[in-house]
Amino acid sequence: MSTLTLHRTTRRSWELTDGATPRGTLHAGRGLVRAEATTAEGSWALRSQGRRRCRVVAGPAGVTTVELEPPLARLAGRDAPARWSVGRGWRHYRGVLTDGDREISARTVSGRAGAIQVEVVGAPSDLLVVTVCFALLSRRHQDRMRALWIAAITSHGPR
Repeated sequence: MSTLTLHRTTRRSWELTDGATPRGTLHAGRGLVRAEATTAEGSWALRSQGRRRCRVVAGPAGVTTVELEPPLARLAGRDAPARWSVGRGWRHYRGVLTDGDREISARTVSGRAGAIQVEVVGAPSDLLVVTVCFALLSRRHQDRMRALWIAAITSHGPR
C-alpha cells in the first residue's frame, strides 16, 4: 500500500505527490464542474455531473474512459463494473474505488484547505487517482454551496 497526497497549490490547482515527488496535477475550472488532470501517463478532461455532483466522467478529449457514479464505476477495458462509494462524515469526505485487486481510498483532511490523503492498493494509474480526488473535491464544493444558498434564503437579509 502506498500513500499519496493531493494538496492545493493555487486557488484552482492541486498537485498529487508521493512524499516530495510530484506525480500529477489537477487544474479545475470555476465551480469545480470541469477540470484537467495531467500525469506522466497523459491528460484527461474531467466533468462533474448531476444535481449533487455524484457522477464524474473522465477521459481524453471526447472519450469516456472512467465513469464514477455510486454504487458502480465503469472503467474502460473492464467487463465487470467496479465499486465506487462516496460518503460524508464529521468534517471529512471519503471515496473508495475498488476494482478487483486495486483499491483507491481517498479522504479529505480536516483543517487543511483542499488536501486529500489517498491510500492506494495495487497499481492503479495516477490519472485514476486524480479523478477520484476530483470527485471528492467537486462533491464537497457542491455541498458547501448548497449550505450557503440555504443560509442566504433563510436569513431574511439585514434588518
